[in-house]
Amino acid sequence: MTVAELKEECRWVLHRKKVPHRPDGRKAMPNNPATWSTYAECMAVVSQFDGIGIALGNGVFGVDIDKCADAVTGKFTAESRAVVIELDSYGEYSPSGTGCHVLGLGKLPGPGIKKPFGAGAIEIKSDGFYFTFTARHLSKTPADLMERQAPITALYNRINRTPTRSLTVAGDEDARFKKLWAGDMSDYGDDHSKADLALLGILARRFNNDIFKIDEEFSKSGLCREKWLTRSDYRSRSILKVIKGEPIFDTEEPIEDDGVDEYLVDALGKGHEGWFPRGDVSLIGGSSGSGKTYWAMTLLERVRLGAEVWGHKTVARDYSVIMHDRGQKGMRRTLNALGLSTEAKHRVIRLSSKQQTLQPAEVLEAAIEKNPGAQAWFIEGLDMWFPNTIKMEIVAPIMDNLQRLATRRNVAVIATVGAPKEKTAEGKDTERYHGRDALFGSSALARKCETVVLISKTDVADENSPRQYSVLPRNGRAERFWMKWADGELTLVDQPPPKEPGRKPVKAGLLKLNILAQFKPGDRIVYSPLLGVSRGFYYDWLKVGVADGIVEHRAGAYWIPQVTRS
Repeated sequence: MTVAELKEECRWVLHRKKVPHRPDGRKAMPNNPATWSTYAECMAVVSQFDGIGIALGNGVFGVDIDKCADAVTGKFTAESRAVVIELDSYGEYSPSGTGCHVLGLGKLPGPGIKKPFGAGAIEIKSDGFYFTFTARHLSKTPADLMERQAPITALYNRINRTPTRSLTVAGDEDARFKKLWAGDMSDYGDDHSKADLALLGILARRFNNDIFKIDEEFSKSGLCREKWLTRSDYRSRSILKVIKGEPIFDTEEPIEDDGVDEYLVDALGKGHEGWFPRGDVSLIGGSSGSGKTYWAMTLLERVRLGAEVWGHKTVARDYSVIMHDRGQKGMRRTLNALGLSTEAKHRVIRLSSKQQTLQPAEVLEAAIEKNPGAQAWFIEGLDMWFPNTIKMEIVAPIMDNLQRLATRRNVAVIATVGAPKEKTAEGKDTERYHGRDALFGSSALARKCETVVLISKTDVADENSPRQYSVLPRNGRAERFWMKWADGELTLVDQPPPKEPGRKPVKAGLLKLNILAQFKPGDRIVYSPLLGVSRGFYYDWLKVGVADGIVEHRAGAYWIPQVTRS
């Protein structure tokens, strides 16, 4: 749901001294829709009040984090930054500038809650409450209210069971760590269990919640005793308590405005976003043999020379490549096919067997140290590092570590990953992908990267036919174009005609592709001019989409089914 669509709903109030009011000055009630007004009605008299507010509920939740940002610099505390990133929905600064609100679509698993959090408090609210609304958008959050049922449920449950008093005492962590490591429990009333939890909390932060490493290190400390060594239930319960019972956050990752964003490929214009931002991780997805590596290295070579990239301007930036999933002969054939110079080939690093067993961020860090100067790093075959690409708990730590490294080094990290080959009714591969979540058919990778490029075949069965390239920035307008090999290089071509010309109007076919690209399975579909058709045509098509099984109509809205038909 866009903010513009939210403003069209009758769910707005005015506030004076935190008390909600109607435009006529009478008091409003957050739990009584009859007292709510439209955004336009409230804005007409907003100067007579302290500000405007939004009534929550009816599928809209709000998260209010107090005292989480510096009013001057805008920097966020680590724990609040983690919550904002986890929710990944529309966020804005609070009226004071020292807090933030996140609005999203979903239902809370219980009543609204308010708990101590960081230096202030966190409120998770829905039906029966209202939030002030400032429209001071947090630039690195989505511009729309996103469907976030799973994240808000997880956050609610975690915050709801968080004890109001920290298990550790105030003071310098290094000093506390040294005392605990030596077996000194005096800061905890000589309570061995509390001291165990305090040391485990520090170890969890230092080893990124790695359960095995926490256990290993704790066993070396002065607090280790027979109970720890012989009672596996106590050991597991204690470690899980510090990991799941209390948020464990890195305290050095504030959200901050670090200047103008830099992209390897510049944006086309208003409404567009550049491709492959520095300081972030981006992914290129496609099935084996779709030409991911060829396309990426062709692009990077053009960027290295500061040349135009298929209609986009670039600034000359150097790059390096890490090859993971190819043998030496396969790598040599790829490099020769690209026609790269000897100098360009020297930018390619082929990983040894030992290096392939390490974490990708660890390998990339060492490669950057050995080969400084590259502003872009291309990892070929990143998915080879994932034992399971569907599970967020496996994907998230690997991607987060890469993202932190990209931010710290201010480099653009671009990696290729596989994507599933969807089958037709006849059992043939279609390679038809739907939006950012087409990466392995999972949202895990898409949620953790910036620019996504999807490479797929067209309706034409010929193997030499053009391929479709969908460039999907996180915040900007999607771009789609078709390319084929001609005279030894990738060349832009016109969109090929459909396999069965005239079976469906071209306009309807394009709308279908745009909807499936912009909304993932389970999303609510909302109209946007970016769909490329009029509002009337859009609603007419939805009826056809329901009949064809592409769209579901329920609860007065239209949705993408969990499994879509191409």
